[in-house]
Amino acid sequence: MANLERPVHNRRYPKKLKLRAVRDYRNHRLPTKEILLKYDIRGLSQLRNWVILYNNGKEPVRKRVRKMGRKVSYDEKIEIVKWVLKHNHDYKQAAQKFDITYSRAYAWTQKYEQANDWTALKDRRGKTRGRQPADREEQLLKEIRDLKAKLREREVQIAFSKKLIEISNREVKRPNDIKRFKK
Repeated sequence: MANLERPVHNRRYPKKLKLRAVRDYRNHRLPTKEILLKYDIRGLSQLRNWVILYNNGKEPVRKRVRKMGRKVSYDEKIEIVKWVLKHNHDYKQAAQKFDITYSRAYAWTQKYEQANDWTALKDRRGKTRGRQPADREEQLLKEIRDLKAKLREREVQIAFSKKLIEISNREVKRPNDIKRFKK
């Protein structure tokens, strides 16, 4: 029964073990079952993937996926964009020099060039709620939205209370029963 149980985590194999297994597979022509047992490889598909990578000139190494980019301050963004503009829009070089992704360097440069203002690089996520309406028309539109939201909330409360009364009255057998709710 132990062979039927699925492992909790994926298995990681050292680079040297992968290379030895692939070389045994290609050079010594050992049967695949023997290679799997010898190197304690979980499945044949794993070995085949390593062989494909090896045949394509790549080492059978696990891909490292970057979890999340590092935090970059506003001043650092300005410095990066200035560097990119000075070096003829070389985003790839900027990404390597400042340890950021190509897309981030490109996006920040585009934001600056479109607005032609450094404040475009500020991170304003989650900051829009506190903004006050600029003119009378905006203020009235905001007031209308707020009143519509209150009206909708009130309609939902009324519908809920009606439904609650209806559900409570289902249990009543006689019309004169004390348990009956008044509308």
